[in-house]
Amino acid sequence: MLSRIVTGDETWVPHITPESKQQSMEWRHTHFPVRVKAKQTLSQCKIMASVFWDRHGVLLVDFMQRGTTINAVAYVQTLRNPRRAIQNKRRGMLTEGILLLHDNARPHTAAQTLALLDTFGWEVLDTPTTPTLCRAIFSFSAISNIISAATTTTMTKA
Repeated sequence: MLSRIVTGDETWVPHITPESKQQSMEWRHTHFPVRVKAKQTLSQCKIMASVFWDRHGVLLVDFMQRGTTINAVAYVQTLRNPRRAIQNKRRGMLTEGILLLHDNARPHTAAQTLALLDTFGWEVLDTPTTPTLCRAIFSFSAISNIISAATTTTMTKA
């Protein structure tokens, strides 16, 4: 059953992401003073990213057009992309059947979305409410940090 689960989630990815406290930690001797850091804020320029992954890793990171948010129509278009990614990266997974795990936001439960998932033959799993039941949803912050870092480096190179 675990081999059939594909998890999806959305996140805002700022163009400039300041270091978190955990990322900027460093070992110091007790007699050295602590560095004072100025408070940084997230960049106002941000873009919505939809991320789909399974137990082997990330299947797809899909960035939306700048200035748009997720709605039922956009989510239906987004769901077509992980299907192609699964066909290319995880051969045979579509024939076993997909168990899609995503939250119960309005675009995810809209009639258009459910109709498309029905045509795909994908089952939707109910989202658990505790971290012990579903590590995939609650570990999304780590994946989000990786995407933010990758996006920031590509934006600065461009």
